[in-house]
Amino acid sequence: MSELPSRIRTSARRLRFAALAAIAMFELVLLLAVGVLIAGRRSEFPALQIHEAGLPPWATALSLLLIGLLVGIALFRLVRMLKRVEAGAPFAAAGDLRGFAFYLLLAVLASVFAPAIIGLGIAAMIGAPHRIDLALGMTEMLTLLVSFLLFFVARLLDEAQRLADDHSQIV
Repeated sequence: MSELPSRIRTSARRLRFAALAAIAMFELVLLLAVGVLIAGRRSEFPALQIHEAGLPPWATALSLLLIGLLVGIALFRLVRMLKRVEAGAPFAAAGDLRGFAFYLLLAVLASVFAPAIIGLGIAAMIGAPHRIDLALGMTEMLTLLVSFLLFFVARLLDEAQRLADDHSQIV
């Protein structure tokens, strides 16, 4: 097998550090939003836009925490994948790429369905009329498309690894 070019390894290292920074920034902003919601201090943070979907603050916070957990796990899988590429094993990264795509897909589905399901549960508990509001915008649609594309790329990496293994058996 040939050695991976150093510029690809360097790019993987830079992307890994960027992903770690994105994890820290995303999770900190998310925790800030949850804290602002629970404390009822939204007026003090006008730049922070929190889409409540008609839910009480604690339910919105719960929904945000679920989405934040899934995005955090997805980004950690991305970091693992980039670390494997940096170590010179790009084909071994297929499993982590698939994991990243899976948790990203779950995060999008949670962002669409969790507020609706939580709202439905609250309405059922208090005896209010049941209503489901689903918010599926272009961002969610694009993220779903990218997730499915990443599943496909992971399948291609698996096939490339299989071919590389077959070729190494011939020699």
